[in-house]
Amino acid sequence: MSNIVSIQFTRFQDLDEHGHPDGDPTFGYRIYDDYDQDYNNCYDSVDEMRNAGLTQNGVFDFIAEHHDDYDLIAREKGVYLNGRWIAPPKGGDADDGE
Repeated sequence: MSNIVSIQFTRFQDLDEHGHPDGDPTFGYRIYDDYDQDYNNCYDSVDEMRNAGLTQNGVFDFIAEHHDDYDLIAREKGVYLNGRWIAPPKGGDADDGE
């Protein structure tokens, strides 16, 4: 399959000019497909991301709410969340209870 949406949890850490960690890390995710990419590094923990809906059951609604430009392709083709394939919701609607 081509042009699949992928989301990968990411730990973000600034580096100094020598490549050493500088400051406290933040957590977030990278979201991308064949044509675009984006990221969010505004979380304090992985649990905070999960509570925001970045779970297997909540990923489609999370994308619709936070990344509208990826919503249609994710609902049509599915999404990879941390390398795990999540099939598209039936009928392309994550709210249909299936």
